[in-house]
Amino acid sequence: MPCEDSRIYVASAGSGKTTALVNEAMSRLPRRVTFLTYTNSNAQVIRETFTAMRGGVPPSVDVRTWFRFLLHECARPYQRSVHARQRIRAILFTSKRSAPFTRYKDTENYYFRGGDQIYSDKIARFVLDCEDATGGRVSQRLESIYDLILIDEFQDLAAYDLDVLEMLLRSSVTVIMAGDPRQTTYLTSPAARYEQFRGLGILEKFREWEAAGLCQVIEDACSWRCNQAICDFADRLWGTLGPTESLQEVRTAHDGIFLVADRDLDSYVEEFEPLVLRYSKRTDSRGHPAMTFGNAKGMTVDRVMILPHGPIREYLRTGDPREVEKSARKFYVAVTRARHSVAIVYDGKCGMDLRRWEPAE
Repeated sequence: MPCEDSRIYVASAGSGKTTALVNEAMSRLPRRVTFLTYTNSNAQVIRETFTAMRGGVPPSVDVRTWFRFLLHECARPYQRSVHARQRIRAILFTSKRSAPFTRYKDTENYYFRGGDQIYSDKIARFVLDCEDATGGRVSQRLESIYDLILIDEFQDLAAYDLDVLEMLLRSSVTVIMAGDPRQTTYLTSPAARYEQFRGLGILEKFREWEAAGLCQVIEDACSWRCNQAICDFADRLWGTLGPTESLQEVRTAHDGIFLVADRDLDSYVEEFEPLVLRYSKRTDSRGHPAMTFGNAKGMTVDRVMILPHGPIREYLRTGDPREVEKSARKFYVAVTRARHSVAIVYDGKCGMDLRRWEPAE
């Protein structure tokens, strides 16, 4: 029977969602908790947050990646109900749809390479098959182990992984998730299933779960990281969502969004030492160490400089967010890394009311 305490927090960038989830875990000690997230880097951030707040990860808390959880706690224990020939040795990670011409009924070749490496884009469906074949023993086992399942960065989950989330929500375990659909830069699976629920579309699925009594959806439109000018600029990319309130009270002599002429790029970097970000490695960083938008996800710094690609330049020229629609999520991630200032290198005419920075004489 679903747990009445299960919740989904739809949080803005910088809202402190990872810290809030760590607090949830610590409030349940010494009961068993598993803390899940998609990427290894975010799992490390979670461990570091525990260390900063408590001196380390408590013994009763398992911090794992989503795929490690699916393999060790869901697929392997009951794999013989679906695939008995070989033990699943590992996950074979793929960014494309695996075995695209293999029929679902051909279990071994549909799910596996070599019979013991399960494709990453299909392991969630395999877990669901195990759940069906055993009459619900996968979720029953999890109920016997864990009192709480925490999931950070829910927006990264896609396709059959959403069905696994629903399986968890229908169990008696308390499930608490947090994330920001505006920061969907990675996906667990490229499968076509539930394409309509990617990015902001995932909110529609959440509302379905809420209406079915599986969880409560809570919006947290505030940021402890970014000042109000940065929040307002980031919000312009998403006309369908409400405004974000900044709770960041620190003021400096250089706050907000700035346009920097190409000729002044070096001077700006020398004076403010921003984190330099670019959409991809194809963008020339002018000899400065630079990071891609996606790789900066999860970071917090005082200042950011953005080297724009074509769509962002068009967005600056027109002020129309449709110009940057395909890269809006990564652009949003880049902008919201900064506490105090975001500089964008741009020489052209601007269709928005943004200040231009000039070096002191």
